[in-house]
Amino acid sequence: MGRDKAWLPWQGRPLVSHVVEKLREAVDEIVVVAAPDQKLPSLPARIIRDRAPHLGPLAGIREGLENIHNPFAFVTATDAPHLTGDFVRSMLSLNRSAALDVDGFVQTLSAVYSAEAGAVATRLLEAGRRRPLDLLEKVDFIKVDPDQVPHPESVRGFNSPEAYLEAVRQNDLDPFVKLLQESHPSQSLPIGTLSDVLRAASINPNEFDVHLDEKQIEGGLGIPVGPGETIRITPSGT
Repeated sequence: MGRDKAWLPWQGRPLVSHVVEKLREAVDEIVVVAAPDQKLPSLPARIIRDRAPHLGPLAGIREGLENIHNPFAFVTATDAPHLTGDFVRSMLSLNRSAALDVDGFVQTLSAVYSAEAGAVATRLLEAGRRRPLDLLEKVDFIKVDPDQVPHPESVRGFNSPEAYLEAVRQNDLDPFVKLLQESHPSQSLPIGTLSDVLRAASINPNEFDVHLDEKQIEGGLGIPVGPGETIRITPSGT
């Protein structure tokens, strides 16, 4: 993606805020596992720092499970824009570890895990096994058919700038970014990769410094720019 998914704009707020809001429709306890130095918006949730982020998503799941008070937890990823409270409630109502099976692929990051699975995850990590699917198999999970739950599209995410931008175009009524350049009127341009937006404004990035919401971008022109974000252009070196 080229940038932190948690901060991608989605329906007027950072994506992680949207996901947490959907979870609040279904649960009374939310734990967000973040990297040690990751900045997050203000969230109505407990923030836990991943002590082993280099070990991948299984380590993050372990952190979350070790810090919950309920017997089961619904685990999801940041990039879950289509998540609904009904889907979460339906999965948790099974009262056991469970995951959707979509065309033969187990959706490990939109699944229910038992709190006790945290200790199992630690043992797997110590054995060099890092797949969340290994954890589900160890705790004897059940596979759930998409037809058995409401809103199975809840598991859909995006793993590329193009996938994110296409999802926004289908769901946002105002998919535009603002471009500011000294001595020029501000421009409203369609969302796209940073390269797309600069090209639409006839700007050569080699001749200017480019800032996305006040953060200077050096390289990385393939990153997505979402609705409501601001690109500021200044002469190089200023």
